[in-house]
Amino acid sequence: MELKWWAVAVAGLMCLLVAVGAAWLLPVARVQRRLRPLAHVDRLTRLPEFARVQRVYTISVMATAVLLVITFVAAVVLAARPVRLAKNVDAYEAAHPRDLMLCVDQPVTEPSTAQFLSYCADQVASFTNEEIGLTSPTLRVLPMTRDRRVGEERLRYFADLAGIRQSIDRGETVSVEQRQRLDTGIRQFSRTLDEEETRPPVEDVLALCLSGFPDFSYAGVRRRQLIYLGDAARGERSPLYDIDELTALAQRAGIQVNAIVRTDTGESHPEANDKLRRLTELTGGRFEVYNPAGTATTDGGAAAVLRDDLNTINDNPPQVVVVGGRTVTARHLDTPAVVLVIAVVAAVLLSVAQAVMRR
Repeated sequence: MELKWWAVAVAGLMCLLVAVGAAWLLPVARVQRRLRPLAHVDRLTRLPEFARVQRVYTISVMATAVLLVITFVAAVVLAARPVRLAKNVDAYEAAHPRDLMLCVDQPVTEPSTAQFLSYCADQVASFTNEEIGLTSPTLRVLPMTRDRRVGEERLRYFADLAGIRQSIDRGETVSVEQRQRLDTGIRQFSRTLDEEETRPPVEDVLALCLSGFPDFSYAGVRRRQLIYLGDAARGERSPLYDIDELTALAQRAGIQVNAIVRTDTGESHPEANDKLRRLTELTGGRFEVYNPAGTATTDGGAAAVLRDDLNTINDNPPQVVVVGGRTVTARHLDTPAVVLVIAVVAAVLLSVAQAVMRR
């Protein structure tokens, strides 16, 4: 449960603390009256009847104090308006489904590629109305599809190729069928470049991935999210697009760009990292740095680190951007039912306790 107006809750709790402190520290004015002297008071206080009355009185006072505090706190929480995000409501997800484009800018035989695709395949298994696509540096491997069975099968197909490659590299026995599957998968994942050709720059790969969304020239009611996995820069040739053009394209199409940048594939590129980070921030996405070589010996290995990065991205879903650039933020729905029931029950018990004390 979240509170819409935290200032009200803080102010109410401060008032409660001040009231308790004042009641504890300030002296109580005594009523000036003449009491009748009694003999052998110590004997009276030792009687079982007196001890029982004193015990009932103490319990009644404590119960009254607890009920008063519960009633006051519940009233303060109600005044602060407890809410929940409408994005957790099924109706919101149905009206604004999330389309996901996976942008893999590295070989399909990389272990991190297999981990990335396996994680996304697990997600696709729970999709309902969402679409998913996969783009490599040179091919649209999986066009955006709503068929979760096809999407999951294709992702797992490419995720298994890294294991076959590792078995071959270790000199293990690999069947002819597996070798043919590896060769076919590599050709289906990315076009083989000739010696004269160079790998496309990151900016061009991102442009290819962004164009994979249907009607990507303008925003729609469907939420759009892109996750990039690969290097931050390559210097083979000049890009056709720059970061500013990509940012404008993503913002106009309502696409949230997220990036998981490898830092173990060569020399560092701080300037390229800053550009890619700015692109993700301006589109509401996350920028994560990933070093599988530096985390492989830690508890859980590189797979756990990559999974944590993907969980962080999934915890930051894109907002809805409709035609005209208007952003539909996640609505908050008031949920006072639980707190209201607690307040009513505490107030009723408090009234009953007062009646019992009077008797």
